[in-house]
Amino acid sequence: MKKQLLASVVAGLGVVGSAHAVHVNPDGLGQVLLYPYYTVQDGYDTYVHVVNTTDSVKAVKVRFLEGKNSQEVLDFNLYLSPKDEWTGVITRTDTGAKIATADTSCTAPAIPASGVAFRNFRYTADSVNGSERTREGYLEIIEMGNLSGAVATAATHTSAGVPADCAVVRADASTASGTLPATGGLYGFNTLINVEAGLSSTVDAVALDDFWLAGSGSYTTTGSLSPSLEEGTPVADILEGNVVVNSAFPQNVDAVSAVLARTNVINDYVVGLDFDALTDWVVTFPTKRFYVNGVGAPRAPFSEAWDTDVSRSCDEISITYFDREEQREVGEDDFSPAPEASTAALCNEVNTISIVGNGETGGLLGAEFTAAQIELAPNFNAGWMDIGFNSTAATTGLVGSGATVTGLPVIGFAATSFTNGTLEVGGVNVLSNYGGTSVHKGQRGITVAP
Repeated sequence: MKKQLLASVVAGLGVVGSAHAVHVNPDGLGQVLLYPYYTVQDGYDTYVHVVNTTDSVKAVKVRFLEGKNSQEVLDFNLYLSPKDEWTGVITRTDTGAKIATADTSCTAPAIPASGVAFRNFRYTADSVNGSERTREGYLEIIEMGNLSGAVATAATHTSAGVPADCAVVRADASTASGTLPATGGLYGFNTLINVEAGLSSTVDAVALDDFWLAGSGSYTTTGSLSPSLEEGTPVADILEGNVVVNSAFPQNVDAVSAVLARTNVINDYVVGLDFDALTDWVVTFPTKRFYVNGVGAPRAPFSEAWDTDVSRSCDEISITYFDREEQREVGEDDFSPAPEASTAALCNEVNTISIVGNGETGGLLGAEFTAAQIELAPNFNAGWMDIGFNSTAATTGLVGSGATVTGLPVIGFAATSFTNGTLEVGGVNVLSNYGGTSVHKGQRGITVAP
């Protein structure tokens, strides 16, 4: 009989991991970067950073996904010179959002100075299908391989600080001659900036390493939905401390889901008080689309197929929170929007949850298409919260050769702001607002195969 173990107990097992199994790199470097959030709502712009820490020239796929069903709204190929850092900014347009950059690193196709608008082509069959839906989402960057030869030379920055010849790189973009296996070494982060509110917060990307099988990668031209998170190795190293549980899974994407799976997420909140505090939680499921879309959906660990008539796919959750003096509250029915049933649920692939005081509304990030709200009980203005993933499908989990992993694959953070208004400092009026983020904590559910 299998024995249920929390990851904190796995340390006694001494299981040895494989040499090439996907895992979350605790040092933040990898072949795949998952950025939990971007937004251009309510005065925010989102600045994107990706860094190549290696001595190789890398071809990477940059993919932006909207937040309701993770449909691609834009992608392009980016070619990173050794030790290169690429930056871009996502801003709001009259109809949606766009990406622009002043960076000189080669892209295919070239990004014009005015930027490139995000597109709604992939979700026109949904009931919510306007280009405004592109204003909230997340992004993934997948290394396709290292470049060599003349193309690598053309993509490399010269002493003048610009690539030698991006035209040569773009001319080769359909074939990528000289592409070598992916080797990792990327890191990234987003910065959410609201100039008028005087707020700025930075969120690290989650780095997956050994995503590709040894000696492999997958180069594609721009505009392709490949490579994606379902194309890597089907083997996962599920890491807790210095102990690794190694397991193969039936579907390649299951390995990514397994290393990201948590039975619950835990973080702080603070609202109101003397500094008008606001807290939003971002809860993102970066592999959900592979389980709720298409033939055979839904598939565990997710519960409900994507419904184009209402543009949602819901999974039940539990909500428990404490104040800072250990007082406890269980909030089962105060979560919105909810599915047809009265239980609390998350219904998007990115969920921007505004935690508000009793009888209040509002939120920090101004989400519209991914918005949800938890209303706190009276006198619970500061403390910590536990959101549990407790649907039948989540507790069934992902069954692999070495382990069954329960919960949902999740990344995200809590964002908090404090508003002190305008203060006089040294005879000068200064805006005294503060913001910050805290990555979600959580627990794992692992059943190790006998």
